[in-house]
Amino acid sequence: MKGLKIQILILIILTVMISSPVGYTKEASAYQSVEGYIKDLNVSELRIEIEDYEGNIKRWQVTPDTVLLIDDTPAGLKDFKIGMEIYAEYNRNSLTYIESWSTENPGYIPPNGKVRSGVVKKIDRNQLILRLTTGKEETYFTSPATIAIRNGLNVPLSTLYEGDMVRLYFDEKDSTIISRMNIQGDSVKIKGLYKGQLDTSNLLDNTLVLKGAQIFQNGGWQEMKNILRIDYSKDFPVYYGGLPLSYNNMKYFQGKTAYLAVKDFFSKDMAEKMVIKSQYETTFSDKIEEVNWYASAFELKNKRNIQFDEGTIFIKNQRLVDGYSMVPGCDAFVVADGRGSKALASVVYIYNQDINNSNIGQYYLYAGKLDKVVENQVTIEDFFILNRNDWESFDDEKELYYDNDTYIFDMEEVKQITPEEFFAMDYAVDEDSSSSRRQGLKSWHAYAYTDGDRIVAIALKKDMDSLLRQRVTIGTVEKVEEDALVGIKVTLRDAKDWSSRNEKWMAKSLPVSMRIEKALLIKDDRTISWDELKPGDNIYAVRDDFEGKFLLVK
Repeated sequence: MKGLKIQILILIILTVMISSPVGYTKEASAYQSVEGYIKDLNVSELRIEIEDYEGNIKRWQVTPDTVLLIDDTPAGLKDFKIGMEIYAEYNRNSLTYIESWSTENPGYIPPNGKVRSGVVKKIDRNQLILRLTTGKEETYFTSPATIAIRNGLNVPLSTLYEGDMVRLYFDEKDSTIISRMNIQGDSVKIKGLYKGQLDTSNLLDNTLVLKGAQIFQNGGWQEMKNILRIDYSKDFPVYYGGLPLSYNNMKYFQGKTAYLAVKDFFSKDMAEKMVIKSQYETTFSDKIEEVNWYASAFELKNKRNIQFDEGTIFIKNQRLVDGYSMVPGCDAFVVADGRGSKALASVVYIYNQDINNSNIGQYYLYAGKLDKVVENQVTIEDFFILNRNDWESFDDEKELYYDNDTYIFDMEEVKQITPEEFFAMDYAVDEDSSSSRRQGLKSWHAYAYTDGDRIVAIALKKDMDSLLRQRVTIGTVEKVEEDALVGIKVTLRDAKDWSSRNEKWMAKSLPVSMRIEKALLIKDDRTISWDELKPGDNIYAVRDDFEGKFLLVK
């Protein structure tokens, strides 16, 4: 009887141990998650390849027990498509849970006598707020007759950025209407953001030295070189603890960590602004939820509150900008100095980009099926429009207009065609007519880049691409090359993919390459050839993995 009691006691102990939460937690801890995009899919072999947000690629096995969901609805592996954005959980090399989301589809998807110079602080349609070299701010207005010049060429006003250095000309002394505007060229761009330990021994030579230098690239600090030398002018701004630091006192900050924004000045690196760390560094890559201008503070999505001031280095579109360029909803890399509610932003690197640089621009990218092509007019149906980095579909028709200056590209023949050929050939047909059925003719599809309703450039192809596979990518041209195996390709550094699921830009830890032989390449309201792309160009691209579809030089 005593032996039976012992056996029962042992069974009870074993049962408790098996059902124990500790045992469950240990098992659960073996499961990890991955987020990114479907790179490749093999339904027959139950295999899926995932590219995570940082650009790393790994192959996973799917088992009969894997939970598969699309839009919270049970699905089969065959329902998933290459290019879909997914969240997955795994144990070792097998996925236990996969969730994805389909795109929303509500339908189908003396003149010039007065001169002012300064930096564009804010753009609001036809209104420009200019910060003069004196520090004073003045407001001026553009008109349809305002001429904009950059690098000696007439460019659209839409190419203007906050942070650009401009010279404004007026026809009348008391006028605020801009007659002509000269925009500084690429020398206004920030070439690099650096971090390192400050060596003040060479200050008399007007040279800054950073030891253990790192550069901000691909979403984080990357090791660069042991010693970095940068020239500077004695009036360039330096801040410490939110306060300006005089040139004479810089020698006392030997060995301190410094953050340095650098420009390319006539092929020479020149320091533009520097912040010296005073306390502790914390970095965030998150969305800015709220901005309190009165308190000079902003709140991140993770609920951290961070202060900012005139010393904060704000970078947007590769330019130094004013803090007013930071708006709620923008994604940013933030370097904070200090802790808690007293943390002060040393650097705010704003990621956000769109087709339009500001609300001056009215440029759009359409995709759709050609319904009608007549002289100077195109009608597309069941069209899509790229809206805030996502394709939005419409079960409707849209009339667009072309002219002799419109660039028309046949993607099948890989050649430019004339407006007369576009109108005369069978790019748009009545598919229900007997002649079309007899000849097997179908209407073509198109990508159209437009200024309002005027087509700047249009690319024609027989079959519609899967827009679900496509993603919007931004980055800086690292190199353009003619590859013997794949053709013309461009490599982007500091690349970021737009995530529809997270509604923010996801920095990639690796460069992104894409073939551009059949892509529409646009710069300053005109098409360009691939050999006009150059290192340092800022790019907004639509791509299907390796295949570039549309590249806009910003």
